[in-house]
Amino acid sequence: MKAAEIKDKTKVELSAQSRELRQELFNLRLQKATSQLEKPIRLRELRRDIARVETRLSQLERKDALGQAASALEGVSDFNVDGVAAALRGLAKGDLTRKDVFKTVGGVFNPNLARVTTQGLAELVQAKGKEKAVASVKAAAEEL
Repeated sequence: MKAAEIKDKTKVELSAQSRELRQELFNLRLQKATSQLEKPIRLRELRRDIARVETRLSQLERKDALGQAASALEGVSDFNVDGVAAALRGLAKGDLTRKDVFKTVGGVFNPNLARVTTQGLAELVQAKGKEKAVASVKAAAEEL
C-alpha cells in the first residue's frame, strides 16, 4: 500500500481499512500458528500498512484538534491567562481529552516539552498575543 493512497482517504475510510487490516493480520497469525502460512513476508507488510494507516489517522485527529483549539482561542473575548485557561479547559470537556489538548496546543506553544499545568500553558499562549497565537495554531494545522 502506498502512502499516497492513504493520504486521500477520510477518517471513516481509514478506520474501516485499519479494522480490515487488523482482521487479516489476525487470520495470518492463525495460519502461522497452524503452519499453513504461504507468504510469511505478508505479516511484515500488514504490520507496516497498519502503522501507515494509524499514523495518518492520528495526523487527521491532530489536525481536527488544532482546528478546535484555533476556534476556541478566537472565541476568547478577554484574552488574559484566566480566559485562555478557561478555553483550554472547555476544549478538554468537549471531544478532546486533557491529554489531547496538551499534545496539540502544548506542541505549538511549549516546544521544549516542559511539564506545565493548564494555567502554565495558558500563560504561554497568552504571552504570544491573541492574533499570533491563533495564527500559530492555524499554521500548525496546515502543516499536517
